[in-house]
Amino acid sequence: MKLVFIIFSFLFVFLSLAASVAQTNPGSLRGQVTDPSSAAITGATVVVTPATGSPITAQTNAQGMYEFKALPAGKYSLTVVAQGFTLYENDNVVIADQPLRLNVSMSIEVETQKLQVSDTAPTIDVNPSSNAGAIVISGKELEALPDDPDELQSDLEALAGPSAGPNGGQMYIDGFTAGQLPPKSSIREIRINQNPFSSEYDKLGYGRIEIFTKPGTDKYHGQFFVLGNASAFNSHNPFAGAEPSYDSTQYNGQIGGPLGKAASFFFNVERRNIADIDAINAFVLDQNLKPIQTFESIPNPRYRTNIAPRFDYAISKNNTLTARYQYYRDTQNNEGPGQLTLASQAYNDQSSEHTFQIGDTQVIGAKVVNETRFQYLRELSSQNPVSTAPTINVRGAFEGGGYNQGTITDHQDHYEVQNYTSLIHGNHTLKFGARVRALRDANFSRSDFNGTFIFSSLDGTTDLNCHSPSDPNRLPATTPCPVSYQYATQHLRSGIPYATQLSITAGTPSANLTTYDAGLYLQDDWRVRPNLTLSYGLRFETQNDIHDHGDWAPRVGFAWGVGGRSAPPKAVIRGGFGIFYDRFQSAQILQAERVNGVVQQQYVIENPTCFGDISLCTLSNPELATPTKYLIDPRLHAPYTLQGALSVERQVTKSATLSVTYLNSRGFDQLGTINANAPGAPSYNPAKGNVYEYVSESVFRQNQLIVNSNVRVGSKLQLFGYYVLNYANSDASGVSNFASNSNNISQDYGRASFDTRNRLFFGGSIALPYAIRLSPFMVASSGTPFNITVPNDLNGDSIFNDRPGLVSKTSCPKVTNTFSTIYCTPLGTFDEAGASASYPLAPINYGTGPSHFALNLRLTKTFGFGAKTKGATGNPGGPGGPGGGGPRGGGGPRGPLFGGGPTMSGPSSDRRYNLTLGVNVRNVFNKVNVSNPSGVLGSRFFDVPNGLQGGPFSTNSAPRRLDLQATFSF
Repeated sequence: MKLVFIIFSFLFVFLSLAASVAQTNPGSLRGQVTDPSSAAITGATVVVTPATGSPITAQTNAQGMYEFKALPAGKYSLTVVAQGFTLYENDNVVIADQPLRLNVSMSIEVETQKLQVSDTAPTIDVNPSSNAGAIVISGKELEALPDDPDELQSDLEALAGPSAGPNGGQMYIDGFTAGQLPPKSSIREIRINQNPFSSEYDKLGYGRIEIFTKPGTDKYHGQFFVLGNASAFNSHNPFAGAEPSYDSTQYNGQIGGPLGKAASFFFNVERRNIADIDAINAFVLDQNLKPIQTFESIPNPRYRTNIAPRFDYAISKNNTLTARYQYYRDTQNNEGPGQLTLASQAYNDQSSEHTFQIGDTQVIGAKVVNETRFQYLRELSSQNPVSTAPTINVRGAFEGGGYNQGTITDHQDHYEVQNYTSLIHGNHTLKFGARVRALRDANFSRSDFNGTFIFSSLDGTTDLNCHSPSDPNRLPATTPCPVSYQYATQHLRSGIPYATQLSITAGTPSANLTTYDAGLYLQDDWRVRPNLTLSYGLRFETQNDIHDHGDWAPRVGFAWGVGGRSAPPKAVIRGGFGIFYDRFQSAQILQAERVNGVVQQQYVIENPTCFGDISLCTLSNPELATPTKYLIDPRLHAPYTLQGALSVERQVTKSATLSVTYLNSRGFDQLGTINANAPGAPSYNPAKGNVYEYVSESVFRQNQLIVNSNVRVGSKLQLFGYYVLNYANSDASGVSNFASNSNNISQDYGRASFDTRNRLFFGGSIALPYAIRLSPFMVASSGTPFNITVPNDLNGDSIFNDRPGLVSKTSCPKVTNTFSTIYCTPLGTFDEAGASASYPLAPINYGTGPSHFALNLRLTKTFGFGAKTKGATGNPGGPGGPGGGGPRGGGGPRGPLFGGGPTMSGPSSDRRYNLTLGVNVRNVFNKVNVSNPSGVLGSRFFDVPNGLQGGPFSTNSAPRRLDLQATFSF
């Protein structure tokens, strides 16, 4: 009842505030450019400029068609230029909330018409930005996506599909790579996987998400909604035990309109109150020191505020200034616990982000668009642990004690300057530009100052004589002997409380860092013939703090339309190849400058005897405490990926397209961490201690087959989906992950952690009678790999990631310790003593986690009231072209989904005011999607999941979640 009261109170307030303001819905503009004989003009440049916004550029396709979608209602000017024809200018183009068709005849007279057109069906085209595997979502189409920012981000990542390599995809916000995802209500357009081989972009095209925020318009409009959830609506988390009640409420309001004749504004504010829970499912010791499974539900309240104004000012007809500010504040309490992590590991976190962006767009003549943009981003964060006691890490059982990251405060200043130019010359579209970024980071960290005790097992074997020649399970002298947590606890009162390992850090908590990187690019899209486009470009990147200062990245692509002649092609064959670099990140540079043995000193003690009182441990004796430091390999090179793709796009029917893409990726100089002074190395020197070094010596190889399908039948039905078959092998698992054998990184080459074999996605929007709309969102995935490791450090490199020996593929229903160090498990039979002459080393990522499936549904009903809005009238027009777009980061709306892909239009009425009531259900069928299990041999959770998967499949608190929403717009 409390939630219902909040919803209707909220609506009552804003209904009364909006009684005199008119509604504005997005419209569209399309048409055909012809010569005096009515023949189509191909490659004409079409520029539409709003009264208070940035110009948007398009080119006509082979049929002379152009299109602009999701244009806010208002007055625009239209300019068309084609070589050999008189310049066309129209300063009185009025866009309403209905599609407008405006044909242009490049002759003495120009006839304009306002016509209502039918919804655009998916088409294929040879435009570089029209690859059929891309998705462009704008205007009312955005309504099918969730309003919850966390769910929105996970769904967008699912829409983008898997990126190549271990680093995942990249998200751009208004052309910038840093910053918080804005609320959905302030988003104008989302582009996914568009133009993947353009040199305009530094990151891989597949998996790329571009988000553009809304400008103001020349009429007032607004929207207010409240979204709520209570635990009574959700299903029970089977890993949480007894759950306390919890709820969440999200409030959002936006308003935009003119500021005089030459300026406009858009303002969005959002508040989220989240009273969530985290589920703990671990094995601990009871009062009698016997293993017992514990289930806990820990409250995790969070409060988030987002305020984002934007201003647009038309300095002149061809010069627009845009300024945007975003404030984001996130407060979290009891963050951290969950699954094996106990409540004592909780910490409180508070962060804020100030983002200021300013952009200047100039249209020079009818062929040149130049954008200069600047962003300043300030991030402030502080983190304080609930407990500062030493951390206790019991392999495969639990992690307790105090939080080992300790107190952290961080102040980052990000600076970014961009200048991009787009030039139309005949059949060539030239783009060139530069980007410079700088980061200043002032950091205070007491990470691991409290120390971390590691135990090999909860109640397993303790063998303190493991170095004795007579021990049947003898280990090298450089490795620690296995000690169970039960043994150490028993000896706290009497005896010596050993542990397997202790790591602890001392020194100065503060460190500062300044990094720079720069990129330049040149791109040319050449329309060789109406059915053939060649694209080629070159990108140069550089950064400081590493040896590598010059990275050249050539890109090339083509699109060939087959059949059709004067009509649209029946099929398009598209291909591309490029080199893509990743930057070495500031977090690793800061770690190397901080834990260098001078600013901070880290020590590792094997089998310490100070578990009960960490102050009793001696750090000054190098024979007992091994000094540890971080370095950057002086030969480190920026990692890069060679990626090639070949696709066939087919117009199956007038309402459907199908594309099949083969994607081949090869990664070189991939990043990882090794112990450069590990035992067994030719230059091993025990006096040097552990030397943890960031290196670029790994590789990956990946092959993907991607099938995309788009269906659109008017505005009533839009469906789209993809399937991905993926094979990936690698010895790279991320820059902060250690190689299991620092002396031979290739020993880890095998199935990659990102080798998820099958992925399936399906989504769309279905209009039902009585202004009801149903939006399904289905995602399915086969299991992801997980690694099988032994509970102890076998090679003395101080890292617990060694793999067991693979005795055989014989499996047992349950984990059984058949003989000494031999375990028979559901995944096979392993020897925790490691590889030997009898048993080979178990392959990396030998286990496969459970598969996942979720169907999310969004159901809305719209009630319209007030006066009817005015729309254009006339006869429907013919099919439109692929749409256009401005230069990188600032281009305007393009055609639907790669020039004819799926869109997801939400319901709206023809009335001035709209009230929409909705229900959103995540994981309708309540499938319990579980996370990957533990891979620690001997753990009670070995191959047994103990938590929910999260992401698009479930939340932390419930497998199925139901939200109620009420939205008022005008």
